[in-house]
Amino acid sequence: MKHESTTRIEYGPVRAIAGVDTLSARSLRTSFDRHFHDTYAFGLILKGVERCELRGARRFFEAGTVPMFNPGEVHDGGPATEAGWSYRMVYVDPALVAQERVFPLPQRRDAPATGVARRLFDAIDCGSELGIEEALTSALEVLLDQAERDRGTPTALAKVRELLDAHCCEPVRLHDLSQVMGISATRLLRSFEAAYGLTPHRYQQSKRIAKARRMILAGTPLADVASACGYADQSHLNRWFLRIHGTTPGRLRRAFFS
Repeated sequence: MKHESTTRIEYGPVRAIAGVDTLSARSLRTSFDRHFHDTYAFGLILKGVERCELRGARRFFEAGTVPMFNPGEVHDGGPATEAGWSYRMVYVDPALVAQERVFPLPQRRDAPATGVARRLFDAIDCGSELGIEEALTSALEVLLDQAERDRGTPTALAKVRELLDAHCCEPVRLHDLSQVMGISATRLLRSFEAAYGLTPHRYQQSKRIAKARRMILAGTPLADVASACGYADQSHLNRWFLRIHGTTPGRLRRAFFS
């Protein structure tokens, strides 16, 4: 992934709140693979327009938009124009969110939503620890809603995902997954992607990268991260990490531990 000289993408911790990270990106002109996060993620588009496939539709996040992603929600991202886009995000561990709550909409542009997002980033930049906590609490209160009861996915297909969750860092064969459902491999690919937004392989890779990110932020040596997450070596981990997060594991590690 090549970046222009004016492009910047920086991750970092949010002071005093374990389980909350932030991202600041400027003049992005590259695209991210379809993936998901194991956190809540929301932010603010500062400039330009981002295109995003989310919830079965192509979205365009213009300046002033608050994009919102629930844990496990599959999406991609890229510039809608040659000028690229600039934005900020926060990533919140679900353990910090009480009860079953979700972002009911993929994006908002109303004054209450943009207001709480701007106040949160102002607090992160120059506020006190108490100010950051208050701003984050207010933002989640405005943006989140009670979760509706899950209508569910066919049991056999859900078992396939459970297998991938449990063995995401181990070799898994398509033939074995198709036997779980008792259908052909081709039909499994179509059914799984229709239900979860990713093929089994891409789903596995997104789970691996989510685990790798947690291990990196826990201070695990990168060689150990690569091995534990099923990658042949650090270069293999780097390639997948860059496709999803736009930065390398080493740069992410330095942002949190330098």
